[in-house]
Amino acid sequence: MKIYITMVHNRHGEPQPYAFSTPEAAIAYARTVAEAYMRDGAEVETYRDARGYDTYSIEGDSVWVLEKTLDDPEAA
Repeated sequence: MKIYITMVHNRHGEPQPYAFSTPEAAIAYARTVAEAYMRDGAEVETYRDARGYDTYSIEGDSVWVLEKTLDDPEAA
């Protein structure tokens, strides 16, 4: 079973994970958080990086989505 982890890293604290059952929900939450960090009407940039997740970055704060397999015995 695939799960989607939205990682929220505020430059003033430790990264925090939030789990979702669909990529759409995880990405929507990531966008909401990223937009909350925005200032002066800047836009959230969405892209896929080499590791394959959507990332939003604003002034050192970042939000990204990881796809993981639940109870994956191969993951260490």
